[in-house]
Amino acid sequence: MNKTLKNLIQFFVFLGFGLILFWLVYRNTDWNTIVDGLSQVNYWWFLLIAALGFLSHVSRAIRWNMLIEPLGYKTRFWNTFFAVMTGYFANLAVPRLGEVARCGVVAKYDKIPISKVLGTMISERIIDIITMLLFLLLAVVAERGLYSDFITANPGIADNVNALLSPVSLSILAISVLSGILLFYLIIKGRLDRYWIFSRIRNFCKNLYSGLVSVKNVRKKFWFVFHSIIIWVLYYLMVVVAMPAFSFTDNLGMSAALLVFIAGTFGMIAPAPNGMGAYHFMVIQALLLLGVLRDDAALFAFLIHSLQTLMLIAAGLISLIALPMINRIPDKANPL
Repeated sequence: MNKTLKNLIQFFVFLGFGLILFWLVYRNTDWNTIVDGLSQVNYWWFLLIAALGFLSHVSRAIRWNMLIEPLGYKTRFWNTFFAVMTGYFANLAVPRLGEVARCGVVAKYDKIPISKVLGTMISERIIDIITMLLFLLLAVVAERGLYSDFITANPGIADNVNALLSPVSLSILAISVLSGILLFYLIIKGRLDRYWIFSRIRNFCKNLYSGLVSVKNVRKKFWFVFHSIIIWVLYYLMVVVAMPAFSFTDNLGMSAALLVFIAGTFGMIAPAPNGMGAYHFMVIQALLLLGVLRDDAALFAFLIHSLQTLMLIAAGLISLIALPMINRIPDKANPL
């Protein structure tokens, strides 16, 4: 199948999925209330939200450079920064495409094997998951009563978790994992090199592994940990700052903002453009638990998600324009 056609099909499939989720969430919403509410929002707070978002992306680019450095390659800061923004932009079209896209940008402009860059990206994702789980644990401790209310109000979630933990599901998972480990071992040991595809996979995995283990060779470990934490602190502060922009969330505290932040983060995992629909559902449910009215919660989720998406589109387009321009400048004239 033609690659362009394949990408278009993927785009419309994920977009359609997001639109269906969005429609399910908002089908009973009074849109007149949403429109009226838009005029009552204090948009000055969104300037600070944008600034915090920019700093989080700067911190992510710095951390990525620190992961790439042990591989023996020098990267320009602006290449990694704009690569990160390009990745977010690509995710708006096809979820998870952004990770490959941003690795491709750095591989192209800084002349690094893409398999090694992918390894550092996987390391990033593992660290992000660990940090996110720490935030989740903090949120559960801070608002443990609300989480039990959420599970009670949404029994389907508890049913899905129980189904995943059933003996049959766990057995299938164990067999799949063990089979994967065995196949991976045979490939890495070269036992399957007589097949060209496994030989190529082995070379790819070696480069991937060198990228994965780059985290233990990071020189400035304190600053690496600092950036790993501050990225998520800045994400959280974006929600904290969003609260005063709306009259109905102005009186909610830091722990409430943490609950909304965690809910929105899990919504973003859904295979839809920028978590469309799933993000709205999770944030609305969190705000409902905090005592916010349904239409007000729908306004909050709709506006935050819409403005965030517009900012990512603008940043992505700027990045696509800026990257070739920056890389026409020789390294010595452009040390960043």
